[in-house]
Amino acid sequence: MLFQVASYDGNSPFEPWPSLAGCAFYLDCGPGETIFYYDSPPQDKTSPTGASVSPPPVFVLIHGLGDEADSWRHLIPLLSSRGFRVLALDLPGFGRSVTRGKISVRGHAAAVLKLIEAAIPNDPNSQAKNLIYFAGNSLGALAAEEAVLQKPGLTRGLILLDGSIPGGPSNPGPIALAKLLLSRKWYRAYRGNPDGAWASLYPYYANLDEMPVTDKQFLKKRVKTRVESCSQEQAFFATQRSLIWAYVSAPSRFARGIRRYPGKILLIWGGKDRIMPLSSAETFKALRPDITLKTIGGAGHLPQQEKPEECARLMAEFADLTKEG
Repeated sequence: MLFQVASYDGNSPFEPWPSLAGCAFYLDCGPGETIFYYDSPPQDKTSPTGASVSPPPVFVLIHGLGDEADSWRHLIPLLSSRGFRVLALDLPGFGRSVTRGKISVRGHAAAVLKLIEAAIPNDPNSQAKNLIYFAGNSLGALAAEEAVLQKPGLTRGLILLDGSIPGGPSNPGPIALAKLLLSRKWYRAYRGNPDGAWASLYPYYANLDEMPVTDKQFLKKRVKTRVESCSQEQAFFATQRSLIWAYVSAPSRFARGIRRYPGKILLIWGGKDRIMPLSSAETFKALRPDITLKTIGGAGHLPQQEKPEECARLMAEFADLTKEG
């Protein structure tokens, strides 16, 4: 498949995190389908002329439900500074990515694979495709799992942050489930209510009020943009339906695929996650004796935002341990 790449033109209400604007791109995948992504090169694996000495390891970062690639805003430069190339996309329908197709977990995984096809040379003699690591948070963890189930030999490692199948959130009950699937009133109630939209973020963080001022300013503007976006609303509910269906109908399929997956697996969990309990990680970890679980104290459901330095360290150590294996 032929893809066209263009630099981000700034024409979106979802403004990039300022320091990442220079590495923002659009991938044109055909009529009605555009993937926004960040592509940050390694900062310390180059020759004096700037040419790459060898294909760098690549982290592909996949955000969670209702989020965007900017969820990784602090992790991207931290990983780049450690010699990794970092790709982070907006999943179809979210943020700046546009799609006319069906939005689902499988569709999100397909977008990840398209990005890799476009961004990493498909050369059988190249080492580049042997140095890919998927890292997904929450919904992004499921999309990462789905992608490795479809292409099990593509990646050297899989990192799941506060999300997995098998495992998952506690059963919300039929009334709450019906509200999630059928009613959009609660979502639309945040429009014109910036304080309410901001308050909706609290469960996802161990302590949102302790985030740096620049982060809080960014998130206040971003959550307002999200709830006012009709395309984001559509993507949110379509993905949510697919997500719940996956939790209900596909645990055994995911379990079989994970047991057969030839790469290594790291689980990173926020020690104060109120969305996805640590028991979910334990359920997943039981699938294979070689799965490693690391918890991060003082982090909630989005450890890449609250504790980016620790996340980057754990991910880099994982890649260093597995790149020769």
